[in-house]
Amino acid sequence: MFKHVYFGLVLGSTLLGAVGLVQSFHTQGLTQKITGTIGIGGATTALTALGLGLAYNGKETDLENEFKGKLEKNSQLKDRELAGLKLQIDELKSRIKVLETEKEANLKQISELQERVNAKAEQYLKIVSEKDLKIKTLEGVVSERDTRVEDFINESRTRTMTFFSKRYEQLDDLHKRLKNALEDDKVTLNNKELLVGRIEDIRKLKSELTDALEEIKDMEITCFNDVLAYIFKFDNKFFNAKMHWKDLRFSKVETENKSLSKSLAESMPKVVALERFRAGMDEVDEKITEKYEALLLNNNNIHSQLLDLLEQRNLVIDDLTKQVEELSKPLQAMGTSQYALVANRVSGFYYEQLGYRLDFINWDETEVGYNITYATRQNNALTNDELMVGNAKEQLAKLTGCLQGTFPEFSYDYRNCTVILSVVMRKPVKKEQAKGDIDKIWVPVDKFESYVKNWERVRITAGSTGGKSPTAKNLALAIMKTRKGQGEIRLYDPQDGSKKDYWDMPKSGTTHADNVTGMEELCDLLDQRSKSKANHPFVLFIFDEVDSTIAQERDNNGYYYFRDKVTYSLKQASHQNIGAIYIGQACDASTIPGMSWSDWNNAVQLHIGANAGIWLDKAKTVTPEDKTKLLEQYRKIQEFCDKKNEELGLDIFTDPGAYRFALAVPLTGLPKFIQLPDFDSYDYYEVMTESEESLSTNTQNLLISNIIDEVQQEVESMNVKTEIKCPHCGSEQYRSKGQRWLCLNSECGKTWLKKTKA
Repeated sequence: MFKHVYFGLVLGSTLLGAVGLVQSFHTQGLTQKITGTIGIGGATTALTALGLGLAYNGKETDLENEFKGKLEKNSQLKDRELAGLKLQIDELKSRIKVLETEKEANLKQISELQERVNAKAEQYLKIVSEKDLKIKTLEGVVSERDTRVEDFINESRTRTMTFFSKRYEQLDDLHKRLKNALEDDKVTLNNKELLVGRIEDIRKLKSELTDALEEIKDMEITCFNDVLAYIFKFDNKFFNAKMHWKDLRFSKVETENKSLSKSLAESMPKVVALERFRAGMDEVDEKITEKYEALLLNNNNIHSQLLDLLEQRNLVIDDLTKQVEELSKPLQAMGTSQYALVANRVSGFYYEQLGYRLDFINWDETEVGYNITYATRQNNALTNDELMVGNAKEQLAKLTGCLQGTFPEFSYDYRNCTVILSVVMRKPVKKEQAKGDIDKIWVPVDKFESYVKNWERVRITAGSTGGKSPTAKNLALAIMKTRKGQGEIRLYDPQDGSKKDYWDMPKSGTTHADNVTGMEELCDLLDQRSKSKANHPFVLFIFDEVDSTIAQERDNNGYYYFRDKVTYSLKQASHQNIGAIYIGQACDASTIPGMSWSDWNNAVQLHIGANAGIWLDKAKTVTPEDKTKLLEQYRKIQEFCDKKNEELGLDIFTDPGAYRFALAVPLTGLPKFIQLPDFDSYDYYEVMTESEESLSTNTQNLLISNIIDEVQQEVESMNVKTEIKCPHCGSEQYRSKGQRWLCLNSECGKTWLKKTKA
């Protein structure tokens, strides 16, 4: 590239110089000067470039030659290195081949050596770890021993000082006793001289001991032998002093013993002395006995008089004690009435068991029992904690015989120092609620039919055995009765055949699956009638156990279909002359899977008994003022029904004629309470056969019924007994109900067609 540029520059500069010089000879003036300058410049540039090119070419040639030489040397060096490497590679390959041939033998030997190395390494590590552990243990022991030695020396110093202090106390006590003995007049002169010397010895010993105590505090103890030597050194002095004094005392005592023995030997013999002593004692005893007997003889009269006085005093004391005991007892009630006996038992209990005196004042009867008033002046300011201590409350209940589930209670009047015991013997008489007053706050049973006649979509709820099915049956037949029996009832009852089956009418379905099918039929009928505007007959669907059917969605997702159909039927049924009664237990719609309160706002809601109170408590569409008013009505109606059922001995769960009520929540307006009719107040066959088209049939049935009655009378006149039993339960208790018999068994209550049996 450089050469091309170089030759181009030389050629261009030469041409420029030649053209410039040629033009300078053929032109005049300024052009001549310019062309001449260009020609000279071009020629100069060409010559300069040529010279530089020659110089550069020579330099390049030298560098190229030098580079070629170095390149050859390097090539030779690399060739030698490559040759050496090739030889090494060949040698390694040959070694590899040799090793591969001996691979198995070498691997086995290496494996054995490796195992031996691993075993030795493991043994080495174990020895090292044990060694480290022993070293640490020894270091701890050494450290502990060092501390123990130091602690032992310090404790030795302390115990040595304590020992010397006790010795000093002993010496000081001995010193004081010797000084006191020195001042005693009974001590002889010789003994006093001995005491003076002994006192001086002890004083010196005390001084030495004081110096030793000071010395031991500052003494540097390096060995326990030093301490022992120091203790033995001083203690020897202490014991030497004691032994010296003991020797002196022993010699003195021995001298005194010898003197006493000599005096005793020269005195009266012991046997003679004892005989004389006994004779003297016998003489003294005789004299004392004579004087005592004379004294007894002289005082017999006084003694007998004294005994009489003592006996009289004891009799007076006993009499006074009995009087005090009687006066100390609480004042009791007079007479043998129940209240007097109870009052005395209670006051006796508190006096004997707790020591409190309750004086009876009065008793008076109350609406539920009686009150007993006691004075407490002898035990002023008694409190309930004092009177009701322990199991006193249970004892009072036993003594008073109060009503089961109640306890007597005390009330206090501290101004008059009295307490009043109140005893409950019976329940308070409930204020009679007039039937007329109750009729003002509910729809009485005689207006039930007119109140419900226009209902088409109804939600009925109650707890288990709350009477949902009988109420639904009465409601359905009351609705059909206003329509003269024209129409159709389709009943779906998943509880068919159970103990609580009170329907006694034809059923279109008897399972939860039938409930789903029936709801589908209802919705299909709605769709068909919405497409045809003809005058369709009324159809009333009844679905029992709706909540349970919806709840089965958890096991069968297809049952969501049932829930959706229920919601659809609630919105559309009234437009196509179709009625529906939905029966369940939960008055709170939110507890039903997938349902809400608003879903049931398109139906009249009928909540029986306790469900009425629950619905009011959770209601969101009733103002607080109206809710308070309705809850007050609910309480009064509940009390009225409970009172009536109690008076008549009726069980709300089993007796068809018990007093029952429900809360009706209409589509518009405030909820209202209604009295529910007796179970089986309506007969399906009577209601459904009252249509105008079946009038002739009714006439024929009436004629047949009259004939049957005449035949029955003839049979009875012939003393032929006709046996009639309930086909459901076998009961022989029944009554006539139109063309059907009604079972009077409270657990059954079903009806069946009349027929005779010979």
